[in-house]
Amino acid sequence: MNTEVSREAILSEALELIEREALYAHRVNWPEVTSACWRLLVEHGDVSGLHSALRHALQALGDAHSFLRLPDADSVHRGLLGLYYVAGTVAVVFPESPAELAGLRPGDRILKVQGQPVGDGVNAGLSPEPYVHLEISQAGVVREVNLVRADVPVHHATPVGWRLRDDIGLVCLPECHLSGVFEDGETYQQKVRDVLHALSRAGVRRWVVDLRLNLGGNMWPMLSGIGPLAGEGDLGAFVREQERWPWRYERGQASIGGDVLAQTAGDVLPSLSETVPVAVLTSALTASSGEIIALSFLGRPGTRVFGEATRGLTTSNSRYELADGSALLLTTAMDADRTGKIYDHGVQPDVVVVNDWHDFRTDRDPVVRAAIDWLELRSSSR
Repeated sequence: MNTEVSREAILSEALELIEREALYAHRVNWPEVTSACWRLLVEHGDVSGLHSALRHALQALGDAHSFLRLPDADSVHRGLLGLYYVAGTVAVVFPESPAELAGLRPGDRILKVQGQPVGDGVNAGLSPEPYVHLEISQAGVVREVNLVRADVPVHHATPVGWRLRDDIGLVCLPECHLSGVFEDGETYQQKVRDVLHALSRAGVRRWVVDLRLNLGGNMWPMLSGIGPLAGEGDLGAFVREQERWPWRYERGQASIGGDVLAQTAGDVLPSLSETVPVAVLTSALTASSGEIIALSFLGRPGTRVFGEATRGLTTSNSRYELADGSALLLTTAMDADRTGKIYDHGVQPDVVVVNDWHDFRTDRDPVVRAAIDWLELRSSSR
């Protein structure tokens, strides 16, 4: 933390910034929220008080998307349980997390959280409490699990792909951390480029883009890498009142307003014709920038979306650095597809298929199977 800047000065500046820039700032009772923030700052007396105050102000916006990013967010998850579940079914377990150490795995059923039945939605019933009691069913055996939140190292998922059958290939795009650079020095977009080239050389001509585990992050490397399948030109836009800022892909470059924010080095796959079939897979975990990538395919004649409705964080966040090394990620605009349609409640699939997290990305995966059936039908109808 910059010791020359007091916690009081940082909070004052941050509150002014949030009130000025946040998309839904007009909904907030700022005198009441500001008073509560200053109480939190005084009560704690250290940097945790500042962060508690900032989180309170962000929560008051009610957009479910604005958040505080700590300085070490690229390397460690603070206070993590380490799982995502959807309507009670475990979908993701983070490596080295309390959930993994307790033996949880995808496909397990969570029956109760803190003694209460699990509801619909993502991580329904979880609270920020440090201790969480779960009742789970694992292969038909019911047991109880106590999880204690802990700091867990970040493991960055890598884009991968493989041929499913004949000329159909699957590209899996996970979330992209803000730097977009992996430990080996290679960028996210370069890894996607390598996957696309390898599949193309293997004879793939029809594509499945899997966004079901894309939790968000930095959209620009994602767009730069997968752009050849989405097409060239303006693929969507950020919208606020009468202003519109299109995001664009062209020959390996992802840009906005003429500024290139990510670029794939070397030769990239030529952009597909708009009529070439591309199936996009989504889930309730597809969020934020993952939803933006899904939007980048919408309005394209050859695209069809399979799976479940996305998380509903179809707004854009702008980053504002603070003097203590943390950053505010503020929701500042809404997202629209290439046709101009604004999405304020997530992306709805063309074909609804419930994800089976136990059989996720296996030969029995129902969402992948539905996409393959459609792609093969498109081929036979030519």
